[in-house]
Amino acid sequence: MEPHASPTRFDPIQEMTKKSLELHYFMDPESPSVELHAHPFCELYYFLEGPVESYVVGGRSYALIPGDILIMPPGVPHHPVFTRVRKPYRRYVLWLSEAILNQLAAVDAALLQTIRRCSENGTYHIRCAVPNVRQKMEDLLNVMWQEEQNLSACKTGYMASLCVNFLVLLNRMTTDPHTLTAQQNHFDPLLNNVLAYIHENYAGPIALNQVADRFYTSPSNIELLLRKKLGKPFYRYVTDCRIIHAQSLIASGMPMKEVSLACGYNDYSNFYRAFSRVVGISPSEYRKHFPLDHFQSALISKVS
Repeated sequence: MEPHASPTRFDPIQEMTKKSLELHYFMDPESPSVELHAHPFCELYYFLEGPVESYVVGGRSYALIPGDILIMPPGVPHHPVFTRVRKPYRRYVLWLSEAILNQLAAVDAALLQTIRRCSENGTYHIRCAVPNVRQKMEDLLNVMWQEEQNLSACKTGYMASLCVNFLVLLNRMTTDPHTLTAQQNHFDPLLNNVLAYIHENYAGPIALNQVADRFYTSPSNIELLLRKKLGKPFYRYVTDCRIIHAQSLIASGMPMKEVSLACGYNDYSNFYRAFSRVVGISPSEYRKHFPLDHFQSALISKVS
């Protein structure tokens, strides 16, 4: 079902403006520029259509088809990989703050079962095998989008109830083997292995030759693969991954030198330069923008 209200264009600076939940229907005429990023909130992504070759979440790459769902817990890096085809890119994006997650857990911890499982297992892709179940979820998102646009009485309560209904459908789908298909649909085994290695080992030294030897290929092959699929060289992706994790650690209140070491930089001055180049401001300036514990990647574990 095509949403009736007008969609919004992708904004690379994505921050929640509400304290509980937000639903966005994004429609870009062609592929936007989306860098590796993470949020301090949970993101549920519902793919409608577009030139997405794959979506990288937490070091795993997933090939998408319409109706696929991705779950990005707080602090987990992610970004799409686009093809060269020029066509509209449409998706629903549901953002859930720490506050609403804790409220939902207090009502019924099972509502967050799928989100928690994805966070614990590091598998973020969900595909429903039953068309009418997929349509129910899409229709519900459409109703939420219409409600998001109006100023009717009891809007906050109604949006919360619609969100609960969506989570109920999601959890029932993921616990029914008849409606769920394979959750790990990686579009390129070598790229997936390389990305997983980077995301799992960013805290230590990472050398292109070492990674190539590990996966029985050549450094030039890996370099070409990342440039072709991700649009950036190997060491640029390693740096981006480290800085994304550094943002989370800085906002959590960790001392700066400890952040530097935890993200693979033994020399703080090298970390300072890399962070400032990627983010555009210094680490200390970045900390001023966020309260302590802004990135609560551990909050999912609270609702076990």
